[in-house]
Amino acid sequence: MVENMEIDNQQHHISETWTEKYRPKTLQDVAHQEEVVTMLQGALKGKDLPHLLFYGPPGTGKTSAALAFCHELYPKSIFKDRVLELNASDERGIAVVRQKIVILDEVDAMTRDAQSAMRRVIEDCSKTTRFILICNYVSRLIAPIVSRCAKFRFKPLPAEIQVGRLRTICESEGSPMSDEDLKTVMQSSEGDLRRAVCMLQSLAPILRNGDAKSKECYLRPTFDHKIINEIVTTLPSAKVSEVIAMVRRVSKSCSGVSFLRKVFDEFLKDDLINNNNIVVMGRLVATCEKRILDGCDLQNNLLDFLLTLRSTLVD
Repeated sequence: MVENMEIDNQQHHISETWTEKYRPKTLQDVAHQEEVVTMLQGALKGKDLPHLLFYGPPGTGKTSAALAFCHELYPKSIFKDRVLELNASDERGIAVVRQKIVILDEVDAMTRDAQSAMRRVIEDCSKTTRFILICNYVSRLIAPIVSRCAKFRFKPLPAEIQVGRLRTICESEGSPMSDEDLKTVMQSSEGDLRRAVCMLQSLAPILRNGDAKSKECYLRPTFDHKIINEIVTTLPSAKVSEVIAMVRRVSKSCSGVSFLRKVFDEFLKDDLINNNNIVVMGRLVATCEKRILDGCDLQNNLLDFLLTLRSTLVD
């Protein structure tokens, strides 16, 4: 009997995800989104709440802010009756949205026809219902929806904010990690804090067992940052043979798409790169990425990308 209870407790512990366990419970806990938090706190004090549109990169707190706002607005006893959380694939009908705050995630995944239908629902239910729409790309929404909402952009979380949050979780779970390892997790998650927390939870058993080899394999970067830095600093003056050597190293150490995006991000940080070069570079990245995703040869495409980019930078 005792053994069964212990097994049940272990299963309950395993089933609890850290992303939910450490999700911000109040607006004050939402990190690095001061403008949004200030507006929502003002709405709690007043009586006027418009439809809201939260947009920005994944893992920056959009859904967490919406849920925290609703938790502060409604007592726990009626929360489930007054708050409805949906996503773009939900098939429930219009009747379920009346007299509620509706949190609709992944709105940018809806077709234009579905968005047009949703716009009519927003209009018909505006006397009794408020919508909080959440998406990554506001440009994918139709204008009539955007114009009916107060827009709030969620900023990417700075590195120090992410590392600090990850460190707090590690300490709370009794799975300490060095700042260097936490930075590696942050870089692997590409700014998505939710993804980084999931990685931490996957690492927890390895850390508790003290398995240094497994930890090293898990934390191995998805690409070699030294190659990226070398390309950014030496590409304008590199010989063709040197560019070919770079491509061979890249193709062995990381995916082509990840490489393209990382190189583009690094060049964007260079103050010496003018706006015209950035535009050309963006087009080169998009063209090369499409070719790779279409199944074209990786090395030939990366070589073409780097040689064309070199010519652009030299000119």
